Amino acid sequence: MLSPLLSTVSSSLAAKDVDSKSLDRTESDVAPRTSQVKVEEAGVCYSHLPFEIPGAVVLSAPSISTLRETADDVYHQINTNTSYSNQFIIVSNISQQVQELIAGDRNPLEVPYRLTLDTQHQQGVIRIIPSGAHERVTRSFSNKLVLKLIEMGIDSDDYTMNSATRYHGRTCDKEADECLTPSGNPFDNNNWPSLVIETGLSESEAQLRADAYWWFSNSDYKVNMVILFHIQRSPERRLTIKQYSLIPTTPRFTRGLQAEAQRTLLSQTDSPMVLRHSAVNEVVIASNNVQNAPLHLDFESVMRRLPTPNTGEGNITFTAEDLAACCRHVFLGA
Repeated sequence: MLSPLLSTVSSSLAAKDVDSKSLDRTESDVAPRTSQVKVEEAGVCYSHLPFEIPGAVVLSAPSISTLRETADDVYHQINTNTSYSNQFIIVSNISQQVQELIAGDRNPLEVPYRLTLDTQHQQGVIRIIPSGAHERVTRSFSNKLVLKLIEMGIDSDDYTMNSATRYHGRTCDKEADECLTPSGNPFDNNNWPSLVIETGLSESEAQLRADAYWWFSNSDYKVNMVILFHIQRSPERRLTIKQYSLIPTTPRFTRGLQAEAQRTLLSQTDSPMVLRHSAVNEVVIASNNVQNAPLHLDFESVMRRLPTPNTGEGNITFTAEDLAACCRHVFLGA
């Protein structure tokens, strides 16, 4: 049963198409009015994406206490009710004070979250991380990736691993669950990661796929690979890993090729074009059953260089056993 606050801010969670309303509220308001909106209307940072966020809680001009209480309610519902699948809070008319708090180093919401923030238009999307088990999936995968790089003889100074790091896109900022950035030329000013890892509930797949496109397009295709972990909790627990990669078919990206890349990712069709939306390998894990393993990560895509000849460097392979170990927390408890 929804708490009183969550019932107020999301009285119609099933509704997908309700017009957005501009509300004149102040920071001192404790219980601001709310509305359901399409994700395109929620922020310019998502204006290029055709997806909605079904069931998202929508707030306008919330105080930090209201936002904290709403985030706590969403977090509680996700972790106590397997039929409740919403992870998102869409916020508009965010005051400067609240922007600074939610984008700061401390966690004012007191539950784990990732933030996409459009400061210019005072709006953003908050994705609530369901539980520690879900975070451990991402962290376990990245830790195993580091071990495999060490086994190849790659020094830890050759790359950095970051979690919840904020990157500046064209119109908004976004945080990754985990990402890897190779150490390159200190003068090339390329701080974008080569590999991004995101984890979410299976019901959020469309939005996570939209996020994958954000990473490719806003980095001007400096991000080479996005790996998405989709966690299904009912009727049975299952985890699907989808890998999206750029395919360097040409040394130069034209506007036409970028448009084709966008169409390919946002559609559900296979394509041999520059951006392969369809998973290079889609691995499904249910309890101890792992289908379609192993998962191969192209070395050049991850490290932004070719493997050194006559060394242990090469494509990074996650076996079925590796992937089952990374995802065991989902089946121990969610």
